[in-house]
Formats: sequence, C-alpha cells, structure tokens
Amino acid sequence: MKLRKLYILALGLSTTFAACKKEESPIASDDLKIPQMFSPAADADPKVKSIYNDYGLWIRMDFKDAKEVSNGILFTDVNNRFGATKIDDNKRQEAIVYTESLMSNVPAKFTKALFPLEFFYVKTYNGSWWATDMQVIGRSRLLITWPNKMLNSLPVTDPATHYYRDSVLTRAVWSSLGTMMTPRMGSPIEGFELAGKAYDNGLVADRIQSDYFKDYDVAKRDAALDELAKSGGFITGSGSRSFEADFPQWIRLMATESYANIKKQYLDNSPRRAKKYEVLIKFFNSYGWDIQATGNQYRQKLDLYK
Repeated sequence: MKLRKLYILALGLSTTFAACKKEESPIASDDLKIPQMFSPAADADPKVKSIYNDYGLWIRMDFKDAKEVSNGILFTDVNNRFGATKIDDNKRQEAIVYTESLMSNVPAKFTKALFPLEFFYVKTYNGSWWATDMQVIGRSRLLITWPNKMLNSLPVTDPATHYYRDSVLTRAVWSSLGTMMTPRMGSPIEGFELAGKAYDNGLVADRIQSDYFKDYDVAKRDAALDELAKSGGFITGSGSRSFEADFPQWIRLMATESYANIKKQYLDNSPRRAKKYEVLIKFFNSYGWDIQATGNQYRQKLDLYK
C-alpha cells in the first residue's frame, strides 16, 4: 500500500514538472473568452487605439450603466448621486482631438509612468443643476464633461486649437493630472522639498485664513499668503500644506506658461522657488520631457489665439 502511494505521488510530481516545462510562461486560453476589460475594443476609433498604444491612455466615452463611470480602478466616487449622461455623438471627435493635442506635448515615457490610465468624457456628471465639470477618480481615471461648462471656459469653435485657446480648461486638466501623479510616484521628488521650506500640513495657511475671519481684510490676507509662498518656495500659500498640494501647482504652471513669465512672476522674487524649479527641470528631463519648451509653446499659441 505504501509503495502504491509513493508511486502515485511520484507520478503526480512528474506530471506537474512536465506541465511547467511545457509552458514556462502560461498564457490565457483563447477558449475562455475573457474580454479585454482595460483597453479599447478591437472596433474602437483608430485615434483612440493609437493614443492608447502610443501613450498608455484610454479615451473612454461609452457605458451601459452610470455606475461604470464613477467606479474607477480601485476607487469609487461615492458622491456621484445623480449619475452621468453620454457625450453627444457629434462631440466625440472634439474630445479625441483635444486629447491628441494634450498628449502630443508629452513624451510617452512620462505618460506611461505617471499619467492616469483613462480620460472618461461624458456630457453631464452628477446631475444638471450642481453638475461636476471635472472629477478625479482615484489615480487612474480623469472624468471630463464635454463640452466643458467650467466657469470662464470657452465654447469649442475649433477642435484643433481648443487645447490652446481654452486655458481655463487646459490648466484645470493639468492641475488634476498633477494631483493624480503624486500617488503614482511612490515618493516625493528627491530634493524638491529640501529646496524650499518643509511642508506644515497647512498650519500657517490656516492661521492666515483664521486671521482673515477676524477683520475680513482681503489685502492683508492675500499679502500674507503671497509672502508665505515666496519665502517657502511655493506657487501659492496653499502649496505649503504638502507635496500633494504643491506639485500640481508647479506642473500646471510649467506646462502652460513661458519661462519668461515664470521667471518674472515666480523665480526672480523667490530664491527657494528658483531652486525648486531647477529640481523639477531635472526631474522632467529624466523622462525625456523638456516641459519648459512645452510651456513656451503653450503661451505662444495662447497669445496667438486671443
């Protein structure tokens, strides 16, 4: 009996080892018919597939249930009480062209490492009266309503140039992207915080705001926040809270503004901001991205289309 058991055990082990040797890199069997859930369908718009293949970003617009929109990967927007509606068919190409314009300014090495996985375009999100025009859903999905009705944003008159014409929308997108990038980094950029003052979780900024409620002196409050930013190396006083608050303001500025304007408004009056700018330039260069060239081009075209 013992010999029989040993024989069966040996036979089982030999079969296992043989199977491993036969298929050292197991792949999904075709007959399982598992759908590709995290990439464009085979019949998707060629531009959508091209952006996905080149940059790792999936432009999404279709859904059967509104919950599909608010349920991102590893995160759900529980505040979406009123659902979402699909983008109009005649607006789809506008959204695709806008995304093409944005992505053409960023190298694939950077987007594949730090960009979200999806841009999800819808007509409305979370109702009509108190609608949300842009929503970060975790670190994987950025939701954008199209046409975007954000305060001071512009109607789409020329899809090919709207990325440059509507600076309100584009800067809001970059701010949201910066917010989504920080958790993907794993750790803050080396040397970035050390180039300025340490983050204080909003201690000083909150105190300035509390003082404002005592006398409602707007000029006094704004001057204090401006001094906090200049002395600490932040774009605005709110950047003093954390790296997660600071970095999105920097990338939004650098991707959409010329060096001449950044130097004049932010660097010349703050040695700490100048040092942090240098750290960021090296960081973006490590991904092959001359972000300041991107900002210079953006400002040039924005001025042209005004």
